[in-house]
Amino acid sequence: MDDIPDETFSRGPAILADILSRDPIRVWSASGAIIHLWDRAALDMLAAHLADMQRATSGLALGGAVFPNAEHLKFALRKLAYHRDTAQCLCALYPDYLMYNPQKEQKAGNVRIDAVTPAEGGWGEDIDCTCCRCGTRFKVEERESHYTWWGWKALPRYG
Repeated sequence: MDDIPDETFSRGPAILADILSRDPIRVWSASGAIIHLWDRAALDMLAAHLADMQRATSGLALGGAVFPNAEHLKFALRKLAYHRDTAQCLCALYPDYLMYNPQKEQKAGNVRIDAVTPAEGGWGEDIDCTCCRCGTRFKVEERESHYTWWGWKALPRYG
């Protein structure tokens, strides 16, 4: 399975135009851009158009063989609603989406990988991460079925 694009678009206006286009490939790509976007100004601009995006994408067939591409769109719209409705760190959404790759999140400056150990049973890794913005710690399980996925679990805060 190909990764959804995460660096295709610069920021807000291009993403908005693509997600409103009803072109399945552009909507899918824009969804990936939103999912990986942390820029608050761009998220503010996009969240202001959330209702327009929901109307424009309603009933749109996005395909996807093993993992439905509509799930990327659904999560992107959920992320915008979360951003609009709360001031909490976006890392709180990591457990809700199986495609957040800790390596890519570290490269983007969103998390720090603290430890990597082989998973019990042979395939994948267990990864300890810390959010660079709010300090939340995560235990991430990297696994594979028909595609690689990451299960994020926030660890309790102490102190």
